[in-house]
Amino acid sequence: MSATLYTTYQRCPQQALARVLGVYPEPSVASFRGALAHRLFARHLSVGPIPDNDLPSACREETGANLNGQLAAIGLKPSEFRNIVSEVSELYRRFSVVPMDDIVDAEVSFEDEVGDGIVLRGRIDAVFRDDAGVRIVDWKTGANLGDDVAAQLTFYAMAWEKRTGERPATLEALSLKTGERWSLQPSQADVTTVEEAVVSMVVVLRRAIAAGSELERTAGPHCRWCPVLPDCSEGASAVAIAW
Repeated sequence: MSATLYTTYQRCPQQALARVLGVYPEPSVASFRGALAHRLFARHLSVGPIPDNDLPSACREETGANLNGQLAAIGLKPSEFRNIVSEVSELYRRFSVVPMDDIVDAEVSFEDEVGDGIVLRGRIDAVFRDDAGVRIVDWKTGANLGDDVAAQLTFYAMAWEKRTGERPATLEALSLKTGERWSLQPSQADVTTVEEAVVSMVVVLRRAIAAGSELERTAGPHCRWCPVLPDCSEGASAVAIAW
């Protein structure tokens, strides 16, 4: 159970079921750009700032070491790759001036069994700590924060509390492209609501898998990139109207 699966289920239960069954969206330029940017962020936090002149070579190194599969899947031309390197370099420059004085951990991966065969998996971009407590931060690389930012971050709050026994004081998402910022001080009710929703979702998904049945389909902007769109009349109608 991951934040991605949780937010996908909030958008469209059938799309989440397809993901559980191994049907994933095709790699995209946007996902590759975001992954490459996060590799530079991780390098910055582990070994220090990357000089401006070294950014193109750092992008090539990170791609070769970690993202070659994605690069091959989207079939970028050399000129297109250079454009992405330029965009990612600008994102990194903006990231490099974000204050990091209170950071205590970054790229925090977790995989914790919480009962009834449910395993919480994911990766938190950064964890800060100050007098108020823990602040979980997610770096966004797209043009906007996205409609599911609240669901994603409250899932992280729930997972963090399960792992450490401490509820985060603040959840924050920051768009490095636009400077837009979202934040929430999660209450215990917020965390409990996510926990109950996750348990309910697992029950529904397990029943659907056991019965070989489908779930509710909810059309919206997300349909445009849905891997089951060819077999979904609701999603096809939404895409036809919007695009």
